[in-house]
Amino acid sequence: MNKKWMWLLLFVVFTACKNKKNKAITDEDLTAADFISLATPLPFPILINDSMINKKEKDSSLINQAAFQTYIPDTVFKKLYPKTKQLKLYLIGKATDEEERNYIVVKSILDKTRKVQLFFFDKESAFLSAIDISNYMPKGPGPKYCRIDNKFNISFIQELKTPTGELWTNESIYYMDATGQFIMAMTNSTEDLSDVIMGNPIDTFARKNKYSADYTSDKKNLVSIRDGASAKAFQFFIHFSKQNGQCAGEVKGEAEWIAQNKGIFRDADSDCVIEFNFSNSSVNIKEQNGCGSYRGITCFFEGSYPKKREPVQPKQKLKKKK
Repeated sequence: MNKKWMWLLLFVVFTACKNKKNKAITDEDLTAADFISLATPLPFPILINDSMINKKEKDSSLINQAAFQTYIPDTVFKKLYPKTKQLKLYLIGKATDEEERNYIVVKSILDKTRKVQLFFFDKESAFLSAIDISNYMPKGPGPKYCRIDNKFNISFIQELKTPTGELWTNESIYYMDATGQFIMAMTNSTEDLSDVIMGNPIDTFARKNKYSADYTSDKKNLVSIRDGASAKAFQFFIHFSKQNGQCAGEVKGEAEWIAQNKGIFRDADSDCVIEFNFSNSSVNIKEQNGCGSYRGITCFFEGSYPKKREPVQPKQKLKKKK
């Protein structure tokens, strides 16, 4: 080959390379393999929390939905995204396991609703399964988030700080098997249940007095108040747990009213004295004198307990006279 033709060939190759467009996540002709290759590897642990969900995404990560739907079965896509008008999908990133399977994290935004989905592809870029992360998040108070570790354990975690300052962590751990089945592996909790209240000995007593009710912060802390033998007294039961379950106390007895919203318990068998101060929504107890025979040595009968709401009883329908 002479120099003339060699230079011509090099020019053609250079021009073709120069004109070749880099693929982008917004392209309509992306294959599943292209889509996965464009996903940025995410560092472990992958955390899916409020900060991540509410973070503003760049337009460059906006997925072309027409192309994306060709990788996902219609039934799966419609289940995850029943409404597509104004729906926006953003590619967050990926994690690849030792079998070269890919976990793809996608964020969906529809109006004010933000969710995160996890898609699972095999090493040939074929779809295996998908889950909506939000459907597995724990319910109730406290911070909640999903964590994916480097062993590809997918954990849904809830943290709860009790009024006594203890931190409980409840965790449900899942994994994807080779076929894409989403399987629960185990549940784990740091909550010590050994000191949970096993029963309220005065629960069935009369409760006609204004302040006769249960006052509780959680299943380990209860101040129960019931009517006394006379209008001058009230029955009570106290169970508390503090210091991450290391110190607990329990006492039952009868106290006397010393004011309209104030009562006091004086134990006949010890020096124990406990004061009760009531409001419409709570009770505050304070140990005025040593109650060591009813509790651990490093904690006391003290603190404020909110009044437990009673379930609303359904109204009975009046029978119509015939």
